Amino acid sequence: MRPKEVIDPFYGNSGIFHLASDHLESALLFVTENCFRFGVNTLALAAARFNVSIYCYELMNNHLHALVGGVWRECRDSFRWVLHRLSLLVSGRDGVSDLIKMDGFDVHAVQDQRQFKNETVYILRNCYKARICSPFSYPWCSMDVYFNPLRDAVPGTSVSSLGTVSRRRILQTREPVPDHYEVYDGRVLNRCFVDYRYVERCFGDSLSFFDAMRVWDVETSVALSHGVAERLTFSDAELSLRIRTMCRADFGVDSPALLDRKSLLMLARNAHRLFGAGKNQLARLLNLSVDALDLIM
Repeated sequence: MRPKEVIDPFYGNSGIFHLASDHLESALLFVTENCFRFGVNTLALAAARFNVSIYCYELMNNHLHALVGGVWRECRDSFRWVLHRLSLLVSGRDGVSDLIKMDGFDVHAVQDQRQFKNETVYILRNCYKARICSPFSYPWCSMDVYFNPLRDAVPGTSVSSLGTVSRRRILQTREPVPDHYEVYDGRVLNRCFVDYRYVERCFGDSLSFFDAMRVWDVETSVALSHGVAERLTFSDAELSLRIRTMCRADFGVDSPALLDRKSLLMLARNAHRLFGAGKNQLARLLNLSVDALDLIM
């Protein structure tokens, strides 16, 4: 849902929202590591400037996601401010103005703890879905603060100890910055502005968190709830893994080769609905004819 269409589902009370910027088609938000640092610092500044909590985030080269808590108006305005800062970054770097719209983002209200956990996993897995790397090694997200015994080991420098020129050079702002903020390698450390304690309480323990990060069905469930299932595409190998999982869960067998024709067609229909699999791909993987699949899709 676009921000102008949102009628506050929490009636002025504090809530949690998944905010996702538009995917830029003709340009990139973040090109260099300095651009990514600017993005992280902008989120940190937004958390300080507005009365919001940031539970998780992930920066991709042409868009970003954040799970933000607070009253709807503050959450909306904080993300608009983030996009405004990023538009200045792109404009100054590429000479392109108005590429990023202040309302160029989608909003999904989080209704319960189960959805909160799913949205967290969905956001943090974006780099893996894009085939960049594991979420655990991707530097431009909040992953490093959850259930991490070494979270406080990074030797950050307090912004209060920096001179005015250094602080403005690193953070690109003249506004006051919280004294507890620490910077390392040109960015505010996640432990200073990400509410990782809330996330840890929701998941309960590290085993539950890491197990959730490994489950594909969570990502698919969130994509379907966002109405973006058509954006997810899987290779034959990836879809085969999901089909075998469905076989065990729905039919109690380990392979589609053990199913009768009726069950195969039911499996194909469910794979199409859940994963957006096309008829040709399903015909290839399930040894069915495209004509047979035409009858059920």
